Amino acid sequence: MNRTPYILLSLVLLLIGAGVLSCKKETTASNSSNPNVLPPLTHEGKNTFGCKVNGEVWVAYAPFTVGGAVAITGEFNSGAGHLEATLRTETKHEVIKLFFKDVYSTGMYNFFLVSNTKTGFVYFLDPPDCSIYYHDTSNVGTMNITNLDHLSRIMSGTFEMDLVNSSCPGDTIKIREGRFDWRY
Repeated sequence: MNRTPYILLSLVLLLIGAGVLSCKKETTASNSSNPNVLPPLTHEGKNTFGCKVNGEVWVAYAPFTVGGAVAITGEFNSGAGHLEATLRTETKHEVIKLFFKDVYSTGMYNFFLVSNTKTGFVYFLDPPDCSIYYHDTSNVGTMNITNLDHLSRIMSGTFEMDLVNSSCPGDTIKIREGRFDWRY
């Protein structure tokens, strides 16, 4: 039995597969998952989250790994109106946390704080004293829900907030132009 055709076919398929797997399209379009470009304002449940942290673009992003980090995690209990989300970027080793209550429809909401100990931002690579920032109780920040579709389980909107750390007086993290399109 001549195995040459099978070996040649296997080699051709292997080369084609390697070529397809090695192709990587670079893009800077705002609708990509590029962690350097803010995602567009959409209402489609695309699981996007981005903002500007002290003027620099920050996009929730975690490269695909089996069993690895997830860029957006959280829970929205529509019956109780509670929203909690954790957003991470593995490229910068940072996390942003959001907390809201009494969210039942579209509209403007204030961040939910019971004290000044609600974490809003964490730098994992900074010294411990200045690595955690908390919601500023004098300016808790707002979220504007522009789409809340309970049937499709999609929530979209914009937000902004200021975060402080009492160990680092005068140092405020200003989060602006925040936007999200999340399937809960």
